[in-house]
Amino acid sequence: MRCFFCGLSQHGCHIAGLRKSLHRDGRVVGDWALPNIVEHKVDTFGALLAKVEEFQNGREQSWYRGTGNSNYSLVPSIGRRQPAMSEVELSRVEREIANTFAQRAPPFVEATFTSEWKTLFFMQHYGIPTRLLDWSESPFVALYFALTSVKRDVRGKAANDVAVWSCDPVLWNRTALAHITFKGGILDEYCEEIKAYSPTSDLDQRATIPLMIYGTHNSPRIVAQRGVFALFGKGSDGMEVVYKAGSFPHGSIEKLIIAKDKVDEMLSSLFRKGFAESTIYPDLSGLSLEIKRRFGFY
Repeated sequence: MRCFFCGLSQHGCHIAGLRKSLHRDGRVVGDWALPNIVEHKVDTFGALLAKVEEFQNGREQSWYRGTGNSNYSLVPSIGRRQPAMSEVELSRVEREIANTFAQRAPPFVEATFTSEWKTLFFMQHYGIPTRLLDWSESPFVALYFALTSVKRDVRGKAANDVAVWSCDPVLWNRTALAHITFKGGILDEYCEEIKAYSPTSDLDQRATIPLMIYGTHNSPRIVAQRGVFALFGKGSDGMEVVYKAGSFPHGSIEKLIIAKDKVDEMLSSLFRKGFAESTIYPDLSGLSLEIKRRFGFY
């Protein structure tokens, strides 16, 4: 029998012993307490910056992700389809998506993909559902996406709170790969450790806990956005669920919540600091968005 969390056998799993009293949905049924997600409510740009500085202190790296709803889970796009699918069904759909892309994309793509990972990064860039979850090395990029992707009500006001997630990718990977005594940092497509996450690997052998990886810089946008990724294997439980159910050190990920009535104020503050649409999208589309907003058409 294999562990739900790391994909290894119960004998080889570094956390299986702790999981005997734990349900898949993260509820404790024994004496072992789960780690809680550290949450902070921030209502000014300065308060957010202070919390970012606090998170960065003493860490080798820190990554960020913005969500337009503070209740959204850290789930890759392939796992968001409703109604939810079984892992077998999800794997089948994933293969069909990749095959369809391989069949129909060539007339529109000049590049030649030399690996399945480069294909995956390219698909992610164009919004095709994958097991990659976008993160950024910049908290300001994450803040921009959180503030601009929020749903608006009929008055044009933010309809809900938004969030900026922080993650220590080095600590995350070392914990996720503790069963092989991993002492490294952030991975990339050439690392041996990610082979168990390949979409073409056998489903029964595929690892479960997401890993933090660098991707191919296949466009000016990913460079401008300091884009990096969480790579999911088998299963699509959100990273916050995995964190709560796993043996992750307290504070490996944290969550900054911005109240809906502070969204516009925070966004205005971000723009005043020179961080605009053309910063995120360094092309004519980004410039167009910035001009429209600046002159009241946005």
